[in-house]
Amino acid sequence: MLHIWGRFLFLGICAAISLIALPAAAADSDTISYTVKRGDTLIALGKSYLNAPGHYRIVQRDNAIRNPRYLPIGKTILIRRDLLKYTPANARILSVRGNVTLRSATGSGAAQNGQAVSEGIRITTGPSSFVTLGLGNGSRISLPSNSDVRVRLLRSYVLGGSIDYDFDIIKGGTRSTVVPHKNKDDRYRVRTPKAVSAVRGTDFQSRYEEDSSRDFAEVVEGALAVETSGNAARTDLPAGQGLALSNDRGMTRESLLPEPALIDPGKMQVNPAIMFTANPGANESGYRFTLSSDAGFVDQIADIITPDVQASFDGLANGNYFIRARAIAPSGIQGQPVTYAFKRRLNGVSASAGKGDDGYSFKWLSEGEGKKSFHFQLFPGQPGGTAIADEAALSAGEIIISDLPPGTYFWRVGAVQYLDSEVSTNWTDFEKLSIAP
Repeated sequence: MLHIWGRFLFLGICAAISLIALPAAAADSDTISYTVKRGDTLIALGKSYLNAPGHYRIVQRDNAIRNPRYLPIGKTILIRRDLLKYTPANARILSVRGNVTLRSATGSGAAQNGQAVSEGIRITTGPSSFVTLGLGNGSRISLPSNSDVRVRLLRSYVLGGSIDYDFDIIKGGTRSTVVPHKNKDDRYRVRTPKAVSAVRGTDFQSRYEEDSSRDFAEVVEGALAVETSGNAARTDLPAGQGLALSNDRGMTRESLLPEPALIDPGKMQVNPAIMFTANPGANESGYRFTLSSDAGFVDQIADIITPDVQASFDGLANGNYFIRARAIAPSGIQGQPVTYAFKRRLNGVSASAGKGDDGYSFKWLSEGEGKKSFHFQLFPGQPGGTAIADEAALSAGEIIISDLPPGTYFWRVGAVQYLDSEVSTNWTDFEKLSIAP
């Protein structure tokens, strides 16, 4: 069984707050720093790196430079990002499922795998729909169902080659996997209408609950600096802790619940419905189950939040998959994630019994690929023990047993599947048959 620890950092955003992943100063700066070299002048820098050469005067004023033709070697000057020349940064769709739409000023259309994404594009996911974008520096951003996100910036600045990724969450959320920045002026930001989240090399997810008007942050790896409007104090949130924020600026801070214990999560899934069950803990009020075709959860298939210990997924094709689970505390804060690999090989079987002219008829139907045989068992009195009928390697979908005396019986059918060099057997639950005198 493959048992993989999930590594995730989640950023929640509330009214009038700013959540900034450490270190904040370099991550969220609106300027780029430049160290003066021999022969540099503001006029020459304006011609090489600014959108309009004359904007060197803005740089001169911002840095209190008296003579634009003379700059001391080694001096650090700050240049506003909106003044700088840039080239479009690369971004492409790595995975798309369901109804995902890309909209721009020139039109809209369905998203396609491998499609390039540019600055200004608006991405919308419908119900049970997911999309993941790969960025040029190796970072990824994924949108779950019912999300609406605008790509604000996708830039690589000519000065220093630093990158600038900026996304607006209009509705729903995002999950980002951000590789460590190579340049101190690299920037990756995710916005909501009232806040900005800036990170430098981490894995995080923004989440907002409309019903309760609360935002959440759960830190598994890394750290957060949480700043609220009108409050100069900063709350540092280390790994292993989470917080919930409400509109009245109330804050709940607590340790994350441990990884949930799932009951046999790596077993082969053979029934039509894929089922996962958590072994409930003392402080768990619900669970989040996420299904993907890859361990990195780039190609996400389904995502369920439930107050129950069990989650069910329908319509899953044969293949190898991954399930990720988190326990949810009464506060709504989601706990540490855990990920398991499992195989899906459909081998469904259903059965029924009835009395016919020749005796009692037991019939069954099977679903799934591969070669099949069937195993029938009939026990008197109670399940198990010594069977009065134990027929294996049956090829037909029916068996008839005559001359059954009055009494209580239990029976079941097993579908034996031979597929991909593997053999698996799926039994029906025991069924009770009562024969009156």
